Order: sequence, then structure tokens, then C-alpha cells
Amino acid sequence: MANPAINVIKKAQSRYYAGEVATVQGTITKALALIGVTILSAVGANVLIPLNSAAFTVMTISCIGAFILAIVTCFKPQLAEYTAPGYAVFEGVALGLISTIFERYYHGITATAVAATFVVAALMLVLWKTHVIVVTNKLRSMIVGLTMGVMALYIVDLIASFFSFHLLPRAGLIGIGISVVIVAIAAFNLVLDFDNIEQSVYHGLPKYMEYFNAFALLMTLVWLYVEILRLLQMINDRR
Repeated sequence: MANPAINVIKKAQSRYYAGEVATVQGTITKALALIGVTILSAVGANVLIPLNSAAFTVMTISCIGAFILAIVTCFKPQLAEYTAPGYAVFEGVALGLISTIFERYYHGITATAVAATFVVAALMLVLWKTHVIVVTNKLRSMIVGLTMGVMALYIVDLIASFFSFHLLPRAGLIGIGISVVIVAIAAFNLVLDFDNIEQSVYHGLPKYMEYFNAFALLMTLVWLYVEILRLLQMINDRR
């Protein structure tokens, strides 16, 4: 699920708020805080949880917890102040254990994936800020459509895996090509996140939208990181 702020912003734009409104600085502060919580949780899981059968149980529970809190936040954005930090903790633990697994077989892959994630995020911010990429309704619809298509593929692939079959290639040039496309789609979702933050401030949406937009940005960064991790794994397997 990417860019959950889109529908919320559309619904909220027609309303008037007399209280405190969202600001860019407030959103940035909260986004950095959530990213920090995610990183600390990931490091903590990496250091404190040994990679055994119990670790896979913890990872599964963390993924489920993150998913539930993400759904709650999407449907109740006013609760983002409370649900977003919890999401960051659960997601951090899951990412920490996933990264540990990848690192065991591909030394140095996680550091490269983290660096690449932030480089891509910075690049997309510059492209958006300099208006090289302008978020029009057509572009937004295209990115959302492609994202929903990827999500549908994930679901079908998950169902297929129960029957020992994978729809999405896990290796080879085709797998790498598909992974590159998905990474690009995730990267373009960052542009929508940046635009959502700007729109929230421009339309004077309530203060809780700072946490909500920070949460949406974190979701996209997590998705981008995981996809880059998978891409690097397939590239390493080709060597």
C-alpha cells in the first residue's frame, strides 16, 4: 500500500479547520523522527534477536503488526500521532531481521541498499523541487495505477507461493528487469509523497496530517529499500 495520503487529502481539502494546521517543518521533523525510530528498531532487532526459528516468528508478528497499524492509520488518519510510531517500531524490527538474513548471504548488501535508498530519495526530492518532475493529475493517476498493479502482483505472487510457484521471477535478467521497474515506481511514489505534504500545507489541513504524511513517506521509503535489497540480491546472484 503506497501513498495512503492521497485519498485523505482529497477528502479533507473541502473542509475548513480553525485549529492548528500542518506545516512543512513540522512534517519534516516528524518524518525524521519516524525514520529514526525505524532505524533504531532495526538495529536493536539485528543486535538483540538471534537468527533462529524464533526470529522468523518475531519477524512475522512484526510484519502483521505493521500491516494492521498501517490499515488503521489509512482509515483513521487523525490517529496517526499514535499509530505511526508503533508502525515504525514494528516495521523496524521486521526490516532489521530481513536485513540480517540478506547480510548473512550477501555481505555489505544492506549498507549499499540503505545508501541507495537515501540517494534515490534525495534525487527525487531535487527533481520535484526543481520542477523537472511536475505532479499533474495525469502523472498522479499513472503512478497510482502502476502502484496498484504492483500490489496486485504481490498478492497473486503470495497466493501462488502457497502452491510452490512464483509469478514474479526471483532471478535472471527478467527478474532484474522487473525489479528495476518496481524500484522506479516506488521512487516516483516519493514524488507523490512530497506533493502530498505541500498540498496539505497549502490547503491548511489539520496538524495531525504532519504525522500522517510522515507515515506515508516512511511507508514508501520502506518499500523502496526492500525492492532495492531484492534488486541487489539478484544482481549479486548473476555474478
